[in-house]
Amino acid sequence: MRRWLAGALLVTVGWLASPHAVPVYDGVGTDEPYRYAGKSPAAAGGSATATVSGGLAGSLRVSTGETGPQLLIDLAAGAYRSTASTVNLSATPLVADGTPPRGTFDGNAYRVTVSTEATLAPDQSGFLFLRAAVMTKPDPVVVYRTGAGTTWQEIASQVSGRDNLATPFRGAGDYAVARLPGSKALSSGGLSATRVIFLGGGVLLLVVVTVLVLRRPQADEDD
Repeated sequence: MRRWLAGALLVTVGWLASPHAVPVYDGVGTDEPYRYAGKSPAAAGGSATATVSGGLAGSLRVSTGETGPQLLIDLAAGAYRSTASTVNLSATPLVADGTPPRGTFDGNAYRVTVSTEATLAPDQSGFLFLRAAVMTKPDPVVVYRTGAGTTWQEIASQVSGRDNLATPFRGAGDYAVARLPGSKALSSGGLSATRVIFLGGGVLLLVVVTVLVLRRPQADEDD
């Protein structure tokens, strides 16, 4: 019996020591690592075209080509008005230049362009989603500028999912994620301090109980 008990204790502590569902990447195991502009594998762009009817463009959804898109734009029908027959919306990854209002850039900037005949409706309610290269606490923010060489400004955003930031779509221009001063990267796996302490206590308990069990009289084997 004492051998069975020692074995059961070993299995129990081993189970407690194993992290739950260690992900391939940052949580769910489906996103590939972040791709940077100018590096290999290269960050992808994306585009979408909508037909115009009665002066209003149809819905537009732009998604970059990574597994776990690094940018996504979702606009309902009527978000753009145009005198042309179609509206094209595209996003191109760039190495971020300039300086954000605070902190440092996190990942790529994305240049969003639209057909010259298209005008963004003032009452449209579309959203743009950007994936952070490294999720942090406090949360990173989204910054925007109207074009190359203009000033970056911080715009309203909120965390959406594990590592994405959502912001109301502002139209053509450059979008990027900025990491705030003093922020700390969130761990995507491994043992937390609490878990290490718990594991150490479990291992110590295992050693003590195992020694006590094995030192008991041999007669216990017949129980």
